[in-house]
Amino acid sequence: MPSLEIIESGVSHTEAKGILILWPSTGGNARSFRIRDSELITHGLRLIRFNPPSHGNSDGIYDPKVAISLLYDYLKAKQYLNHRLFGIGHSGGGAALLLLAKQIPFQKLFLLAPILNSVLSLKFLYESDSIEEFSRLLLQPEVADDEFPNNLILNTLSNSDWLVTGKVDPLSFPIKNTRIQVASLAEFLRNLFLPGFQVSEGDLAHHSEVTIFLPKEDKWFPKENTIQFAKKNQIRVVEILEAPDHFFSRSWLRVWNEIQAIGW
Repeated sequence: MPSLEIIESGVSHTEAKGILILWPSTGGNARSFRIRDSELITHGLRLIRFNPPSHGNSDGIYDPKVAISLLYDYLKAKQYLNHRLFGIGHSGGGAALLLLAKQIPFQKLFLLAPILNSVLSLKFLYESDSIEEFSRLLLQPEVADDEFPNNLILNTLSNSDWLVTGKVDPLSFPIKNTRIQVASLAEFLRNLFLPGFQVSEGDLAHHSEVTIFLPKEDKWFPKENTIQFAKKNQIRVVEILEAPDHFFSRSWLRVWNEIQAIGW
């Protein structure tokens, strides 16, 4: 059982009118989202910042299915499933919350550029010549690009052959940097991309009200796919044109204000 970092704040469990769960992007950190306690108190919310395995100070290796199960077990053990539930998920974390909503009745989900298909995301990065943005999130700090293990990571991921062959065993070594810590990079890649995970229309829990936020430009997942998915399933889409990229750089507070305006 991995040691999980789950940070709670806001009103007490007994006073909470709702439980707000925050799931960061793959490789992200739930601590990075600025939400004031005073705002949580105003809305009567208890906030749960969930760092799944290999995120933040949580150990283990990230596997979306395992992480969904771990969060479900935590919410059940804390008796939070009896409350009104809300979720904020970014990127892969947004997709994970959609899948979790099949098991628990979220009132509302707010998803920032959800990656609805992990393999499609990688292929899109390759097609747009942006794969290095992904590769560099996995590098060992204070090691030159031409030195082990960074040279092996960059060379292996420089083209998409590994998505077809599944040959990632040479990357079976640990990585720890400010974004991610894994005992085996190879296992991390297998869990996410071989064969990968996706959200289909059949996975949607129609009892949940969903809002998707999209940036002006997204190199990590095709916006057209997300917009089409939303239209088919009557999901509200809000484009934050001041957000320059997939990570909503310098734009989180705008998104948070939009969420508060939609309400609880």
